[in-house]
Amino acid sequence: MIIPVIMAGGAGTRLWPMSNEDKPKQFHSMSGQGTLLEETINRLKPVSPEEVVIVGAEKYEKLSIEEIAKTGLKGTILSEPMPKNTAAAVLYAAVFLNKKYDDSIMVVLPADHFIRNNSAFTEVIKKGIALAEKGSLVTIGVKPDYPETGYGYIKGKDGVPGDEIPVDKFVEKPDIETAKKYVESGNYFWNSGIFVWKTSVIIEKFRELMPDHFKAFAPLMELDHSGVSSTSDEIKGLKKKIFTSLESISIDYGILENSDNRMVIPAEFGWADLGSWKAADDILDADSSSNRTQSPDKSIFVNSENCTVFSEGMRIAVVGASNLVVVQSGNDILVIDKDSSQDVRAVVDIIRKK
Repeated sequence: MIIPVIMAGGAGTRLWPMSNEDKPKQFHSMSGQGTLLEETINRLKPVSPEEVVIVGAEKYEKLSIEEIAKTGLKGTILSEPMPKNTAAAVLYAAVFLNKKYDDSIMVVLPADHFIRNNSAFTEVIKKGIALAEKGSLVTIGVKPDYPETGYGYIKGKDGVPGDEIPVDKFVEKPDIETAKKYVESGNYFWNSGIFVWKTSVIIEKFRELMPDHFKAFAPLMELDHSGVSSTSDEIKGLKKKIFTSLESISIDYGILENSDNRMVIPAEFGWADLGSWKAADDILDADSSSNRTQSPDKSIFVNSENCTVFSEGMRIAVVGASNLVVVQSGNDILVIDKDSSQDVRAVVDIIRKK
């Protein structure tokens, strides 16, 4: 039984105005081929999932249901009363699946990544499922194209070639010189945040390595699966009490960095973590002047180069400019130099203060 568990809780403020508190980036079309969440779900169809589980904020429940309906698959929404990082989200989903299915395989992945080569993605996930069935904690490591300082890395064990490598260690985001060494070594991979494991194995790891989380979720473990996913006032109150008590810890830090039997599968499937407007260039094809857009019928470029336009309805013309990103969503418009894309959060902070 294969169950994708999709993390869809973040607001993605670095992709304002298209991504905001009311409608985060996973509910927008960044590629022109459907929303990021819709694309994520459709990408998993070749592994024949029994259903899809989406873990996210309660206020996005209706949006998530609409995205599942577009794909024709069955699905369950597990609403979080507050964000407490990926360890809490994974255990929440594992408790639900442990009650509903007999030891399913969880494919855990973010809702907001872009993958260009879906067939290569499918092959990697199938390899991950086969390893997970043997009890491994599987991570998908993307072969780095360049020395990126914005990603964490996974180091494979030295002297173990092939496409299934024991994990030596997880490492934090490096400085540029360290990142260059990682790329040159050929044994470090970008941490994609995509994982595969048996539900029973990950629950046991929580019992062993994160006992506070395990104990906090004990009241939910007493319920059946419909109780775990319930949105009744009583159950919502119970979940709020659980999540309030939790420390915010990532699954990488809480479980994977401290486990044995960890495997990494090196992958090359055109992966992009859409963490900024500059990174969004990775998902769009460029014209002869390196201009890009997901809305060609709404975008005009005149004597411009290396500019990117994202429009959700308005016509946008860029004239005599270079290295700009122009984004329109609702009544908001953003114009930035691509090299300042990490500073968009400052705009969101100003808006919140106002």
